[in-house]
Amino acid sequence: MSQGHIAVFTDHSRHIPYESLISYYPVLFYTQPGRCPASFEQIASTEIQEAEEHEILLYVVDYKTREEELAIANQIRAVRPRSKILLIKEAIRLKGDFPYHTVQGDGMLRLFSYRPAYPNELFAEIQHIIHPEYPILKDTIAFILPIFNEEKRFNYVKDFLESLATFISEDYIHASINFFDDASSDRSKALLQEYRSIVMEATDTLFTVGYLEVHQVEQNTRKAGLFIEGMKNVSSDYYVFVDADNSFRIEDIARLLTIAQEGYYDIVVGTKDLTIEDRGAVRRFMSFGKRNLTRFFLPKGVTDSQTGLKIINRRVVHRLLPYLHVESGLAIDLELMYAAKKERLRVYQQPVTCIEREGSHVNLVKDSVAFLKTMVSLYQRHRKEEVPVK
Repeated sequence: MSQGHIAVFTDHSRHIPYESLISYYPVLFYTQPGRCPASFEQIASTEIQEAEEHEILLYVVDYKTREEELAIANQIRAVRPRSKILLIKEAIRLKGDFPYHTVQGDGMLRLFSYRPAYPNELFAEIQHIIHPEYPILKDTIAFILPIFNEEKRFNYVKDFLESLATFISEDYIHASINFFDDASSDRSKALLQEYRSIVMEATDTLFTVGYLEVHQVEQNTRKAGLFIEGMKNVSSDYYVFVDADNSFRIEDIARLLTIAQEGYYDIVVGTKDLTIEDRGAVRRFMSFGKRNLTRFFLPKGVTDSQTGLKIINRRVVHRLLPYLHVESGLAIDLELMYAAKKERLRVYQQPVTCIEREGSHVNLVKDSVAFLKTMVSLYQRHRKEEVPVK
């Protein structure tokens, strides 16, 4: 009995090596490169009819332009209304690129964000669609930790790394630790590389590619690059953004993960406003003022955008990234929350314990002024008309 074929309709613009990635199944290629729009529908119809001569388990549609992608998908559904279709997408999509209501038929339709650094995920996704009875996909968790000139207080980073590694080895073996060096000018990155062995000593988890990675941001982004580059370049089901200076307790991180993995909320954020330890009167006053000024930008139920502990579900990454800008700096947290509000995402806020560490890189006056400027810019930017989907 034939195991069936996978039909790939592609313009090859993403250069995905389908034959090597999907070696278990026979792959049939159908392409429309360089065709004029007037002939596209006729050509697509002919090729889809040709594909029907085989037993097709899944149709993969991989086109750079949205018009061609939807045209092919609907042509397929016109012939086979219940066919399974996998649309290949970029990690960052245009706002409003939500094709579910534009593709006809009642078969399974999945969107897959292809990341060149994780090519094998494509085969795992295909297997999951064709054989949902086999639980081959596990919930993966990526811990994203920022570092910037942490040499003088590296003992905090070391302590947190050891605690996090132990936590992962006991409860979350499908997790990875990703440090993002925000263009440090000291030995922070070198120290991380030297202390990589600490993770192996602190846990019995076998080393796998991606378990502990150090990524480099080319220029200092004041934290903004952490969110953008983390979600663009690291593949995971859940992204845990947490400060690396051991200011948060592992039990609070575990509590937020439990809430996130229940599956209802798109984003889970911590708030330190009611529980923070060792915070001076000036910073408490500044925090109070910031909460009141930013209230308009926050989703319902969220009062604090700046606490450095957030968990984001993979399913909403493509909806958040178009709103985020490197220029936002420390206000990227606020921009993230405003994006969640604009997209009507489900956000849950949970009180967490936070300890202020000495040596913080936050300049109260300078960064507060920059934050206010970014807040005004954010308001003006998102008041403009939405960019139309192309």
